[in-house]
Amino acid sequence: MQRDLHFLLDMLQSAELIITYTEQCSESEFANDIQLQDAVIRRILVIAEAARRVSDTTRQALSTIAWPEINGMRNRLVHGYDDIDLSVVWNVVQSEIPPLIAELRLHVPPEK
Repeated sequence: MQRDLHFLLDMLQSAELIITYTEQCSESEFANDIQLQDAVIRRILVIAEAARRVSDTTRQALSTIAWPEINGMRNRLVHGYDDIDLSVVWNVVQSEIPPLIAELRLHVPPEK
């Protein structure tokens, strides 16, 4: 479980960074800022890679987290890197990341 907590913390920290990066910008600003896109996409990939490393036992215990969707987003970003739909990425940032943060905070102890 300690190993899984490390991966869950990686997911939480990356999700929180995404919110920090995007909290003061609009979808239009996001669409026009390649550096911001790169930062957000990188953090989504970190979330997905950490999620892949979480044990099946923990994934089953945390069934409210959308594990298959996280992996699916990773696959879209990695394998379809040349055709990324930024509106989908923006929607993930706005609609999926905040509930993920809330759920992870329930299971990841605060850092000391």
